[in-house]
Amino acid sequence: MAIRSVLKSAGLASSYRLRIGTVPSVLHLKKPYSATTSTAAVIKSTSEPAAPIPAETPENKVTDDQLTEKKKKEKTPKVEHGYQYGAHHWNLERAAAVALIPLISTQMTYGAHPIVDGLFGVVLPYHLYLGFESCIIDYIPKRVYPRLHKAAKWTLGTTTGLVMWGCYEFNTNDIGITEFMQRLFAA
Repeated sequence: MAIRSVLKSAGLASSYRLRIGTVPSVLHLKKPYSATTSTAAVIKSTSEPAAPIPAETPENKVTDDQLTEKKKKEKTPKVEHGYQYGAHHWNLERAAAVALIPLISTQMTYGAHPIVDGLFGVVLPYHLYLGFESCIIDYIPKRVYPRLHKAAKWTLGTTTGLVMWGCYEFNTNDIGITEFMQRLFAA
């Protein structure tokens, strides 16, 4: 440690590292491996001198304003949902779960009623939607599987909409959800 600090203060440590980094190497371990590059191409490229860099032509010249705008566009982070969205989502999920308790108990105690059947046909699919949405968010993360995540969310939303429509049709044109459940458990 003492030798390193003395060399560093004298300015010798940085030049020593610079000399180590500039030693020519046949394998070029500092370059990342590419499946498209063969070892023959790497050895050939090291033996040939580098091509001169062409000077910029006036029509291809980029102004400083254009460059700063381009950098701003590149560095602008994508806005993600924050804490407020998570708290709001969690409150809706709890409200849907808590709303199912009186709906189910009212239906089983007093029998079928069209308003309660209608609420049950909306709250139950919404509760299932929130549960499956959490599974999609956990097991098909957007940053790893962006297309599959989007397809799964669209499939879930479409299916939930169809289930709500099916519950509406079942409640208005058939016996209703409550009567169906009572007949199912009585049989």
